[in-house]
Amino acid sequence: MFDNIKPLDQKWERRKKQIWIAIAVFIVLAPLCYYEFKNWPEEHAATKFLTALESGQYQEAYTLWHPAPSYKMADFMQDWGDKSPFGKVTDFKITKSHERGSGVIITVSINQGKEARIWVEKKDKSLGFPPY
Repeated sequence: MFDNIKPLDQKWERRKKQIWIAIAVFIVLAPLCYYEFKNWPEEHAATKFLTALESGQYQEAYTLWHPAPSYKMADFMQDWGDKSPFGKVTDFKITKSHERGSGVIITVSINQGKEARIWVEKKDKSLGFPPY
C-alpha cells in the first residue's frame, strides 16, 4: 500500500527549516538595522565636526561647517568657540537623529548635558543650524 511513497530526506527537511528561520530573522532584523543606520553618514559628518572642535582645530571645524559668505570665523567662534554657550567642547555624544526633508537634525549632548542641534544636509553633508 505505501510502497510508492519515498522516505523523507532528513537533510533537505533540516535545510528547509533553516531557510525559513533565516527568512524570519531577516524580516525582523532588516527594519531594525535600517532604522538604526539610515542616518549614519550624516552622524559621521557631525562626529567629524565635533571631534575637530574637541581637539581645538577651529579652522578645520569652520571648513566642515560649509559656512555662507556672511558667516565669518568670528561668528563661528561666538557659536562654537571657547567662549560660546557650550564652552570648550571636551566631550560629546550623539543622542538622536531625525530625517527632515533634505537633511537630518542631529541632537548632541555636549560637555555632559548641554544640548545642541546640528543640521546636516544629505546631498553634500554640509552642516548648519536647523532651519526650524
